[in-house]
Amino acid sequence: MSASTSEGTVPSARALLWTPSDSVRDANRRKIIRAVMAGPGTQVSIARQADLSQATVSTVITELQGEGIVRVDNTEGERGKRVRLGAVRGVAVGVEVNHNGLTVAARRVDTSTVEHESVDFGSDQGGAMWVREAARLIRELAAQTGLDEEHIVSIGIGLPAAVDPRSGAIAQVAASLSWDLSGNPQSRFQDHFPNVPVIVDNEANLAAYGEQVYGAGRGRETMLFVKASTGIGSGLIIGRRIYRGRHGLAGEVGHLTMDPQGIVCRCGNRGCLETVVGGTRLLDQVRQAYAGYRMDLPTSLESMIERAKSGDVVCRRILQDAARTIGVALARVCNVVNPEIVVLGGELGRAADFLVDPLQSSIRLYALRGMFDSGVEPMVVAGSELGLLAGARGALAFALQIDRTVEL
Repeated sequence: MSASTSEGTVPSARALLWTPSDSVRDANRRKIIRAVMAGPGTQVSIARQADLSQATVSTVITELQGEGIVRVDNTEGERGKRVRLGAVRGVAVGVEVNHNGLTVAARRVDTSTVEHESVDFGSDQGGAMWVREAARLIRELAAQTGLDEEHIVSIGIGLPAAVDPRSGAIAQVAASLSWDLSGNPQSRFQDHFPNVPVIVDNEANLAAYGEQVYGAGRGRETMLFVKASTGIGSGLIIGRRIYRGRHGLAGEVGHLTMDPQGIVCRCGNRGCLETVVGGTRLLDQVRQAYAGYRMDLPTSLESMIERAKSGDVVCRRILQDAARTIGVALARVCNVVNPEIVVLGGELGRAADFLVDPLQSSIRLYALRGMFDSGVEPMVVAGSELGLLAGARGALAFALQIDRTVEL
């Protein structure tokens, strides 16, 4: 598998990853290169991520090191040596699409510096422009890395939709959106980025993956990530892999029934978690509390959180009550999955300093006690380390792992 390039002696990521070959040796090389592109790691962690034996990884790493494709740090013990990518020319991209905007992250595969940008366009306009806006930001951020769109090796996209884990097609779109997300979204990017692999998944799944690779879930086998923003979603990591379920609908905690006689949800059921602690409902509670007393009320969950941080006792109380309610729902999931860690992300993750404690207290109250009180390491509840970049960074890392040389 040649990595030659017309741009001097610097290997091309496209050549390394895209050159078709049916040999097991080349397939193993690609797996290991992809794992190292996602982030530096020890040979042990690379073997686990690439699903290869440590002996195979050791042999291939020695070969790649001789070619200058990877570097091995010699500052730690043999098992702790970290493998990093050498000078390789390529850009990896991740996109998270939300109800009213999107975030794009781009990174040269041989650096750790992530370029990112967000754009808001409103839920009423997103269906007509999300692909166009994503393509524009991808080109701009690729240029900011010092390369350009001709060096893009993969694009990961997280959508507010259930994605069929076998075909990559949209199985179900968020009920509140009138966007056209039907069919296979990959085809909509072909005019912009011909032949570049486009990998699509649910945005909460990819945010969970981002935390597992780069954030609060590093090194964990099982993780429950909750994305609490306008809606409530979650991603499950089981055995270090995203768990999607038969139809791509796993992790829809926002539609756990909290009150069978409650408010009708956008999904058509009653009393879902989202109807109790979704962003719109929390803002309604602030307006009710201040009715007749204040006019300068928060108009977004972001501004509500900022007020809570600045000492607004009403906003803080409503948010903490929401965390307790989310904890009741997550305790049910924990009793089924028994994760090592629960991570609070999304907009509410930005207020983790005063929401993790009530969230954890509620989970402890309603989950099985052995998760906290047994002799082994207790389950951890923590705030997101990646914040609102979790989805885009997870999409970037996940797309790098998918080998599509046969299709290319």
